[in-house]
Amino acid sequence: MITRRAFLHTPALLSALPATAAKTFHFFDWFHVKKGELGVSLDPARMSPEGRTLRDSISRDFGRDFPLDGHALRPVDVPFGIRLAIEPASKSAPWLGPDLPWEESTNFVRVIQEQGKFRCWYTARVKKAKQQLAFSDGRGMELSGSVLGYAESVDGLRWTKPELDVTRIDGKRTNVVAANINGGGVFRDDHGPPSERYKFFHFAERPKELIPPNATTHERYGLFAFVSPDGLRWEQRPKLLIPYFSDTDNIGAWDPALGKYVGYFRHHISERSISRAETDDFWNWPQPEPILYASPLDGPADDYYTSGYTTYPDDPSLRLLFASIYHRDRDSIDVRLGISRNGRLFQWVSLDPILPRGSHGEWDAGAVYVSPNLVRLPDGRIAAPFSGRSISHNEHWFGAFYGDRADRTGAAWATWADGRLAGIEAAGHGEFTTKAAEFGGDAILVNARTGRAGAVDVELREKGRPIPGFAFDQCVGLEGDHIWSPMRWRGKDSLAMLKGRRLELRFRLRSAKVFGHRFG
Repeated sequence: MITRRAFLHTPALLSALPATAAKTFHFFDWFHVKKGELGVSLDPARMSPEGRTLRDSISRDFGRDFPLDGHALRPVDVPFGIRLAIEPASKSAPWLGPDLPWEESTNFVRVIQEQGKFRCWYTARVKKAKQQLAFSDGRGMELSGSVLGYAESVDGLRWTKPELDVTRIDGKRTNVVAANINGGGVFRDDHGPPSERYKFFHFAERPKELIPPNATTHERYGLFAFVSPDGLRWEQRPKLLIPYFSDTDNIGAWDPALGKYVGYFRHHISERSISRAETDDFWNWPQPEPILYASPLDGPADDYYTSGYTTYPDDPSLRLLFASIYHRDRDSIDVRLGISRNGRLFQWVSLDPILPRGSHGEWDAGAVYVSPNLVRLPDGRIAAPFSGRSISHNEHWFGAFYGDRADRTGAAWATWADGRLAGIEAAGHGEFTTKAAEFGGDAILVNARTGRAGAVDVELREKGRPIPGFAFDQCVGLEGDHIWSPMRWRGKDSLAMLKGRRLELRFRLRSAKVFGHRFG
């Protein structure tokens, strides 16, 4: 039996991990890369007097140069020999699972890095709990039998599930902080009142007065919200926020660049898809609009199952989707990476999985789901929490019918070296130029990895022209594996003379992959 009790306060640690102050340019897409062009080169013998006057005025007034070395179109800063490539995640050992007497399985974890520690909320199915199902379009949705559990860690690797006097099961204290939930996508909201500091969306049946006459099953449900002052004492609010069958994992957040609340929801266009909405007021949402659904480049049996929305640590303007892709023909789920630079338009970095399922027999062989937030571990790695299960999406029905659930579930980290979600690589020889940006540091750091016979060279340019002393032939190239190592040029012990200038970096790659650069 589950009962509610008064909250027992747990002391918090004092400080959060420090943020990176340097200006960083991640090569997760083509955003920082100049497209280049085929520039006009003129034959002076064929130019008219008016043409010479026009060339001189354009050069003087607009800084646009037309070389006089023959009639031709020649490449100017055109990238070649390169491609964008994701960096598949490494996986930690599972650090959370159903290890308490009342836990049958765990799913969908949320991690917030605050108060000098990692705080985790996760969905857990309670053993022998009564379950209610809703069916829509032939699909079953579990509406009861799950609770919101809480865990915490100082280092992100060793976790505890504190006994809190919030919810009791069979008369015993537990780490359960909310009962009978269908959601659990906890996020911190510093823009609402203190009593609503933490929130999550909850999927449930609408009040009877809000159900249309002769409503379909699809029209009987919607999204509500739970709120909490501390993440441990939760209250469900009665207001219907999204009148739509947004089942499974719905994510809310505050976008500081937009200055709005954003939500990423389950939608249904070409079957399961991802929708989005934004609002100034969390308690008043417009109808979400689909932003991504299976395209002609996907398989005909693919659905977009969950969004996995999060932002990059230290850079909330870099929005990411770690979307779970459901392959109906294989009954399996893996994770793909999407990116947005404006918070509204998303595109896939690659159609290949950035987080694949485990091999047959492993704990995450059936499905993997990434949840917020992408965080920085104490050792500097970037990590996203993901939940996994050993059986496939539909195999759990065997347990429901046979009374024997053989599913293994848990949560672990998907990890990358800092800045290495994706990068620009050249299998052989390739070059590209970055867009101009003001240099305000004292070093230029590069995050790159080369093959055994590979190298990365950098030439500094201003308005398309090499800066004397910083050309390719003065560069001391990088070889091997370097995470934010300084570039050096012969005879230049300092970059102080470049401060305040708008620099372009021309990268020359040979059997190498570069993930980004940093002014710092």
